Amino acid sequence: MDQLPPGLSVERHALLEGRERHPWHRRALMTLVALIPLLALFNVFGQAPSTDARAGAEGRMSVQAPERVRGGLMFQARFDVVATTDIKAPQIVLGPGWWEQMTENSVNPQPTASSTSNGRVTLSYGRLNAGQKLTVWIEFQVNPANLGPQETNALLTDGDKPIAQINRSVTVLP
Repeated sequence: MDQLPPGLSVERHALLEGRERHPWHRRALMTLVALIPLLALFNVFGQAPSTDARAGAEGRMSVQAPERVRGGLMFQARFDVVATTDIKAPQIVLGPGWWEQMTENSVNPQPTASSTSNGRVTLSYGRLNAGQKLTVWIEFQVNPANLGPQETNALLTDGDKPIAQINRSVTVLP
């Protein structure tokens, strides 16, 4: 074949002149695609839990939960309470951000009583003697319409008497 079909040239279509940058466009695009899972490994998009702890005269409390979550994600929050003196009526009071556009799937162990006041949820448990530990696990699922930061504070009380308060927040990503 001595001649190429009309519209084709050896330089452009066989030797690819003028297309030297095209491989770099593909490489840049593949790098972006590979970057997303890499960022997820380093917890940029959330889900890995962090722990906050506070202590008072009668006991200490720690909260382990993610600081960033994605819509639709199921996650667990863990509340550890250790009594340094007897706590007659331990209560974990959770701020409204724990339930704002989130679905509670389960609470273990079940509280002896639970109530709400001004958007806060109070979980009441039986007496803790000095040295005893109470661990509460709550499983949540983030509603997909939820976006942005919200306060997820927790307060440990002995009846009406505050013992320790943890101020935290969670950011919901799309």
